Amino acid sequence: MVGEVPEELREMEEKGLSYAFFAPSKNKTSSMRGRGWEDAAKALGMDIEWLLDGGAKTMLRPRPLTRVFPDRKGRRMWFNTIVGMHGKEISSATMADGTEIPSQVVKRCEEIIEEESIQFKWEKGDVLFLDNLALLHGRRPSWPPRRVLVATCNLQVVVTILS
Repeated sequence: MVGEVPEELREMEEKGLSYAFFAPSKNKTSSMRGRGWEDAAKALGMDIEWLLDGGAKTMLRPRPLTRVFPDRKGRRMWFNTIVGMHGKEISSATMADGTEIPSQVVKRCEEIIEEESIQFKWEKGDVLFLDNLALLHGRRPSWPPRRVLVATCNLQVVVTILS
């Protein structure tokens, strides 16, 4: 990406990113409300704007385009959710000052994600461990019944306990 759109990435890195998510009112069955989203939004430092219909708009800004994490040998890592949030019905991703992310950047990100994707054929009893800081992960559409069991942990704590 750096070699393809260096000026755009430099601008995004300097300005930072902004994410907005729209949560419908409690009266809508598709709503996330009632599942602790409001506490999670506050814990992440999100601003919450209550809408006239009873829904809410949460905003998270400014956020970095990339980050350097401890114990990653100083390697700069792509750390954003541009593709997942940009131009969606209930979410948006822009630069932190409100300017749009160039469409060619979003398109190229989508292409890279597709090119680099690895898919797993799941079988009963399978377990998958991912390094949440090193991988972008997601899923393809699936058909019911779909059952997902998720556990998260601080790997440093697990390593310390096992040592």
